[in-house]
Amino acid sequence: MFFFELLGRDSLAYLVAFAGGAFGLVIHNLFQAYLADRYRDTEPRRYGFLTLEPRVHLDALGLLFLALLGFGFPRLVPWRLFGSKGAQVALMGPLGFFVAAFLYILLGRLLEPLGPATSSLALGLQVAGSLMIGHAAVFLFPVPPLDGARVVYAVGSAEARRFMDQLQSYGFLGFFVIFLVLNLTGVLPAIRAGLSGLLNGLFSAMGL
Repeated sequence: MFFFELLGRDSLAYLVAFAGGAFGLVIHNLFQAYLADRYRDTEPRRYGFLTLEPRVHLDALGLLFLALLGFGFPRLVPWRLFGSKGAQVALMGPLGFFVAAFLYILLGRLLEPLGPATSSLALGLQVAGSLMIGHAAVFLFPVPPLDGARVVYAVGSAEARRFMDQLQSYGFLGFFVIFLVLNLTGVLPAIRAGLSGLLNGLFSAMGL
């Protein structure tokens, strides 16, 4: 519950982080919609996913989870691509989260030295960046309806797709159990640490 506790410590930082997280969900969808559109799939454009309209991208329950837990989810971007193109479109989602994390943390680091006047804004951006790293790691999991599962549906074997269908039949319970197992076994922390290390490497190369 660390994220929600930030509201009591620094309400402005919490609001900045929440807004950044919500916009990160939009960026996730825009990255997927853009590549699908480039591959001449008309579904994202047809349903408005190439716009910044929040009502198209954001889900009320996903925003509630984001506000309370620091982890949310957007509406699914529709596409009809399979094979390598479908997998590439799915992976654009975690890439969108990673890019959002880079931008948020970069802005936070640039604002941090400016003093108390921007401290809450800088903190909120840093927290938003951390949230986006977490989202990128989780959305890589091959668990429906996450992007990793859409990769399996695109390029996996028939047996792998049937396994995804079985997982999906358990709904949120199946997702939660697998999420818990992957977290407790260290898979999620390892992926998150790897992404954070890559991000820190980029900042080091930039002298930040």
